[in-house]
Order: sequence, then C-alpha cells, then structure tokens
Amino acid sequence: MGKIKGQNFRALVGGSVVSEATNCSITITGNTEDTSTKDSEGLFTQETVVSTAWQVQVEGYDASPGTVQALVTTFNAAQPVNVGWDQTTGAGNGSASGADFSRSGRALLNDLTIVFNDRQTCNVTQQYQGTGPLS
Repeated sequence: MGKIKGQNFRALVGGSVVSEATNCSITITGNTEDTSTKDSEGLFTQETVVSTAWQVQVEGYDASPGTVQALVTTFNAAQPVNVGWDQTTGAGNGSASGADFSRSGRALLNDLTIVFNDRQTCNVTQQYQGTGPLS
C-alpha cells in the first residue's frame, strides 16, 4: 500500500466533497472508565472502553454566500447529516473514489465559525459531532 496523499483526502457532507477545504481532520476517541478493584494488582488503574466518539473538522476559505447560508441553515436545523471522508480523484479532486479505508456516519454540525477578513475572503471552519457508529 502506498502512502496517503493528504491533498487527495476530503471530507464529505451530505454525499458531496467539501470544496475549497484547506484542512480536514477526523478524531476518533475511546471513552474510558476506571474499573480497578481492591483485587487489582499494582498502582496502575485498569481502564475499560465504555463508549466511543468521533468528530470531523473541516477548514476552508473563500466560501460563497450560498455556501455560508447553507451551513447556517444546516446548523439551525440541528439534524444529523451524512458525514465522512474519502480519497478523491479527477481534475480538482472533486469526486470520491471509494478508498479502502473510507468511513462515514451521521453527525451534527455542532460548531460553525465564519471569519470575514480584510482580504475579501471568508474563512469557514465546520465541526461535526458523530451521533452513531462510524462505518
């Protein structure tokens, strides 16, 4: 297997590749609980994974007014959307290819930051919190 080329991996929201993304990251967490008892050996705690969580964050630039409006509408709806990541192909890396380690799930847009700067651009950061399994 070859190396992962970061520029070819994109976040997908609602089945579409997020355009103009500069960075995207996926965080997968195992939430643990201390299950140590009086019978545990040593000074160390015994941790057990009791649940898992995941998040997808996408940073982008130069968002159009339509994109900003769609993101605000998605945020206000407070309903899960399909989110995932995949390897992209083709001109401009605009279409998903179905890489062997692609993942997707349902997530809420729980954080939206829109920065209007003095360079006539608009930077947008979206963070999605998973609401179920990541498959």
